[in-house]
Amino acid sequence: MAADAGQPIILPICTIQHDFQAVVKDVHGGLVPNDHFWISCYKDGEPSIHGKAVASLDERNRDLVLYEGHGGVGLKDYGKNAYAVSCPSLDIPETRLAVPMTSYPALPDTRKSAQITAFDIAPDGSQYVTGYHDGSVHIRPTSSPNASPSASTKSHLSTVTSLQFFPSSRVVLTAGADFSISILPADVPESSSYSTAKMTAARTFRGHTRAVTSTGIIARGRNILSGSKDGTLRLWDVPSGQQIRTFAAGTNQFVPVLALNTSTRWTSADADAPAESDTHADPREVETADKVVFCALQDGSFELFDLRTKHAEFRSLVSPAGARSALQAVAYSSGDNLVGTGSAAGLTTLYDTRTLGSDPIVTFRRNTAPIEDLKFIDLSAAPFSLGASHSASSPRPGDVGLAIATEDGLPYVAEVRPSGPRLRAELVGTDCDGVRHVRVVGGHIWTASDDGVVRRYAP
Repeated sequence: MAADAGQPIILPICTIQHDFQAVVKDVHGGLVPNDHFWISCYKDGEPSIHGKAVASLDERNRDLVLYEGHGGVGLKDYGKNAYAVSCPSLDIPETRLAVPMTSYPALPDTRKSAQITAFDIAPDGSQYVTGYHDGSVHIRPTSSPNASPSASTKSHLSTVTSLQFFPSSRVVLTAGADFSISILPADVPESSSYSTAKMTAARTFRGHTRAVTSTGIIARGRNILSGSKDGTLRLWDVPSGQQIRTFAAGTNQFVPVLALNTSTRWTSADADAPAESDTHADPREVETADKVVFCALQDGSFELFDLRTKHAEFRSLVSPAGARSALQAVAYSSGDNLVGTGSAAGLTTLYDTRTLGSDPIVTFRRNTAPIEDLKFIDLSAAPFSLGASHSASSPRPGDVGLAIATEDGLPYVAEVRPSGPRLRAELVGTDCDGVRHVRVVGGHIWTASDDGVVRRYAP
C-alpha cells in the first residue's frame, strides 16, 4: 500500500443530512407517506455529487421503510443502524454510515461555549470526562445520556487542553493552557444521585512555561508525561509531584509539542541492546525502561524519545518552510508496529516503526481540513462493516484501522492494513461542527465535537 512519492492517496467523502433518522422515523410512524433527505459524495479533484434518498413505507409490510436514491447516489438499510451509501460515478462502493448508538447532549449550564476542548472515556467504559474553555472539568456516567455530572471542578484558569483517565478508571490527569497539570479523583458514586460532587486536585504540577498540549501515563501511573508549546517533554513523579527530567523537542531546538503518545517499545525492537543510560536512571522512575514516546511537533515533524536511553532516537524530516504543516495528532500501536500522524493540512501518514527513516508506508487525505485526533482500532474485533454477507467489508484477522477526527465535522474510519487505505465507515451525526477528539474503548468509537455533544458508535 505504498503511495507515490509526494502524492497522497485521495479517499472519498460520503455525507448525509445529519437528522435523516428523524425523517425516517416520521415516515415509519405514518406521519407522512414519504419524505426525502440529501446525500452528497465528494472526491477531491472530481465533480461533487449531490443527490437525495426518498423514504417511503412498503405497501404490504407497513413496518418496512424503502429507500430510493436519486441524483447519482444510492442508499441501503442493513439494519441495526447500519446504512450504506454508494456513488457509482465517483467509484464509491457501498460504504457504511455509522450512526450514533448514543448521543450525550451538551451540558445545559455551559455559559460561554459548549465546545469540548478536551475529552476522554474511562478504560472500563463507565464514565467520561469533558473539559472546556473556562477551565472547568465535568465527569459524567455513560449509563444515561441525560445524566447530570457526577463530579465537577474548575481545575485550570483557562482552557483545558488534555484529559486522560488512569488505567484504574478512577483518576483523571488534566492539563491546561495555564501551563499546569493536575490529578483529580474520579470515583464512581455508590448510588445514583442528582447532586454533583466538587472535585479537589490531589496533585498539581508546575514547570512548563507555555500551554501544556498533551499528556501521557506510564504503566499504572507512578510517572506521567506532559508535552507543551514551550518545546519540552517532561517526565514527572506522581507521589512527590516533582519533575524527574526534561527533554527538548525538535533535536534540542525546543519545537512546540502539539500531541504525544506513549506505550511499550515495538515488539521487534532490540530489547537486548545495551542501555547506556541505565546508570543514570532516577530512582523515582517506575516501569519506564521499555517505554517510548512519539511527539507530534509544530514544524510538521515527529520525534521518538526512548525513556530507557533518555535520548531522542529519531526525528522525521522537516518540510521546507513554505510547505510546512503542523502535526496535530499522533497515534502509536506497538503490537502492530505502526505510528500514524495527522496534520493541519488534512494529511494522515502511516509509518512502520521497524523501518523509521525509510519512506512512510502511505499518506492519504480526503480534503485539506485539519486532522484533530486519531486512534488505531482493531477492525477484526470491531469491524464497522456492513455485515458478514458483504464481502468487501467483512472482518479479517489482522485488519487495522484508524478512527480519525477532523475539523470539518466529518470523522471517519479508514482501513489501513492489510488492503488500505480505504474508507471503511463514515461516523455521521454532526452538523458541520468540528470533531476534535476520538477514542476507541471496548470496540466502540467515541467522539466529542464543538456542539458539546459526545457520540458513541457501535461496530
